This record gives sequence, structure tokens and C-alpha cells, in this order.
Amino acid sequence: MRKSINLSLFLALIIGVSVASFAMGKQSTSVASLNAFNDHFNASVIAGDADALVNMYDDKALWIEQGKPVAQGLEEPRKLFNFITSNKGQVNHTIDNLFVSEDSSLAVMIGSVEAKLEKIGMDATGTYLFVLRPDGKTWKIVTDMWHQHAPAKSESSQ
Repeated sequence: MRKSINLSLFLALIIGVSVASFAMGKQSTSVASLNAFNDHFNASVIAGDADALVNMYDDKALWIEQGKPVAQGLEEPRKLFNFITSNKGQVNHTIDNLFVSEDSSLAVMIGSVEAKLEKIGMDATGTYLFVLRPDGKTWKIVTDMWHQHAPAKSESSQ
């Protein structure tokens, strides 16, 4: 009887370790794919490909922009990315914090944005927060919340 208890405990331990290893492996794969997702975002801006940027969003994505009501769908992202790409804007996202659920069914990406549009004299920084869900071999943005930081006061205006 003692052997069967020890064997049961041993099997339970092996199964528990296997499940945990599988979850950790899935999570690390998700982290790598989310970093690639961010790289694709930045490359799409450089390429001036507004359609590729909009395609990174879920059709019913929530768009949360400072000072405006929450919007749902692709209209607001499409307007912004068409504006940025048609004005040859430069936008760079960094990932400052990345959280992936244990089962990799949801992720939250928070980072910094640098945006420059020389044509209109814009040189801005901001913060973004994406909530993402897996979609086949990639991810889709289901919520995009962002804001532009207030410009720093120059020494002469202080």
C-alpha cells in the first residue's frame, strides 16, 4: 500500500510539473510573439502601411483617446494611421511592461510612444496600453488606450 501511495504521489508530481512546464512554454512563446507583434507595428509605420496597422486590430476594438468618448471599431485607428502614414510620420513603440495570462488567452502591453511628424511640426511622446487576444498565429488589439504627454515647458516660459 505504501508503494502505491508513493507511486501516486510521484505520478501527481510528474503531471503537475509537466502541466506547469507546458504553461510556461506557452507563455514564453506568447511573449516572443508579442515582441514580434510590436516589431511589426513599428515596421508598418516605417513602411507607411496604414492597412497593416489597422489589420492589427480586432474589428470591434475599443479605442480610448484622451478627451474623447470611447469609440468601437476600426474608424478611429484607420483615421489616425492614414494621417500618420500620409504625412510620413515616424512613430516608435517600446514595450515597458508586458503581462500574459497563464493560459496565454489574453495579454496587456504597456509602453512608450515617440511620434514625429515634421510636416506639421509635431514631436511628441506618449503612453499606450494594448489589451490583446490571440488570433491564429498572431494577436489582435481589442483595446487601445493612449495619451500624448504634455510638452515640456521650456526654461524661458518658466
